[in-house]
Amino acid sequence: MNTLNIYFDNQLVAYISYESNSDIFTLEYDKQWQNDGFELSPCIKFDSKVLSKTIKNFLENLLPEGSGKELLSIKYHISKNNTFGLVGLIGKETTGALSFSNEQIQTSFRSVSTKELAQRIRERKEVPISIWDEKIRLSIAGVQDKLPICFIDEKFGFGEGDLSSTHILKFEKNDENLVLNEYLSLILASLAGLEVADAQIISIEDQEVLLVKRFDREIKSSKNVKRKHIVDACQMLDLSVVEKYERVFGSSSSVKNYREGASFKKLFSLINLCDSPILVKKNIITWICVNLCLGNSDAHGKNISFMINKNKISLAPFYDIVNISVYKDLYETDFAMSFNDAFSYEELSSYELIEFCSNLDIQVKGFAKEFKKVANKILLNLNKKNLFSFNSKKQEEFFDKYKSDVEERIEKLLLLIDETLKYK
Repeated sequence: MNTLNIYFDNQLVAYISYESNSDIFTLEYDKQWQNDGFELSPCIKFDSKVLSKTIKNFLENLLPEGSGKELLSIKYHISKNNTFGLVGLIGKETTGALSFSNEQIQTSFRSVSTKELAQRIRERKEVPISIWDEKIRLSIAGVQDKLPICFIDEKFGFGEGDLSSTHILKFEKNDENLVLNEYLSLILASLAGLEVADAQIISIEDQEVLLVKRFDREIKSSKNVKRKHIVDACQMLDLSVVEKYERVFGSSSSVKNYREGASFKKLFSLINLCDSPILVKKNIITWICVNLCLGNSDAHGKNISFMINKNKISLAPFYDIVNISVYKDLYETDFAMSFNDAFSYEELSSYELIEFCSNLDIQVKGFAKEFKKVANKILLNLNKKNLFSFNSKKQEEFFDKYKSDVEERIEKLLLLIDETLKYK
């Protein structure tokens, strides 16, 4: 039997056991934690036996996807399907506050100079950016190329124990202006009324990157970083990573029950678990409107999270907001979660919007009002040149393309909203 301890701020939370022959996971809360702490998610309760599948889903959603998981598998000669083993490798610092280890984690800090960091960013296509000192520094779920890093007093490094990553560095991909795209999208989302992760474009020597401040971290001092417990919607809903999209088997699947993944209906089922249901519902509706306006069709179940502590569950700031539609020739632009039966902008109609609102107990007039407010704020701020600064002609050209794409989409959506209101 293989075992791992779960810690929260050096306090023992629970014990996880794994039987590899039967692929069975078990979790047992520490009795002291049951008295002092909180349930790790609505699916992992104090007073009932936790299913093996639920434990596996929870752990799986902490792991990187794509090339990140591939790198772990190759470097440590471990199967990509070995969830327990992979969590054991990177579990000292996962997203949120939990640590997975069989021993107390000692505090340490490995300083990284801007010169070294810039060089590693330049070389990341040849040498994976997540490997440092023969150790993989990759503890964030998702597919995108990124690096969790400690950034305190203008100094970069890697921390463990009482220190941890405080920020996430995101990098350019194939000259697609992804860094600028996410930066623009987060600014516009914030100005439209959405609470989002704090992000800025910085230069590390000649390398421009997106520096995202982690909302699951709080810098107490140069020697102490407090970690906060968060779970994404897949963990809240007891869904696996492959169920982060509503259509589990993809957009062209003919599998009968193919819409079993994360959906708006399932997401809204979590609202009443939160401390302020009315506010959470309002904020999720704003998020939906922002994503529609900005072309963020990839807003899936792992792109929305909740903060959990002893007293309440609340919505975390929003993150990973990117205009995917502007890359329609490169990426799939179907909606991660449908509006009734519409999985694309082309399929959206008054009927689909009315049914969408009805299914989620949203007043159509209320949705229309929120959409118009969000859309008008985005349009207004897109035309405020002083909000944005560009370092190259290429960035200016991308902004013009981004702006045109968003304005054209909003114009069509506003007409659809007005048409929908005629039926109500």
